[in-house]
Amino acid sequence: MYKFLQVAQILVSIALIITVLKQPGKADGFNLISSTSETFYAKNKTRTYESFLSRLTVLLAIGFAVITAFLTLLR
Repeated sequence: MYKFLQVAQILVSIALIITVLKQPGKADGFNLISSTSETFYAKNKTRTYESFLSRLTVLLAIGFAVITAFLTLLR
């Protein structure tokens, strides 16, 4: 069980690093003219690739924390 959790933690940590690195910076696409909430991006923000990466990052971070807690308890 301990070896399985160690391998799972390594895989989750690699996936977490990749998703964080793939996310664009917050300054990308900043435009003062179209900064209103009526843009296409603002209307469809939940269906974008950036939103998917953000949610995936949160899920992987939670998984990493849970696996780390279990590894600590098993040691």
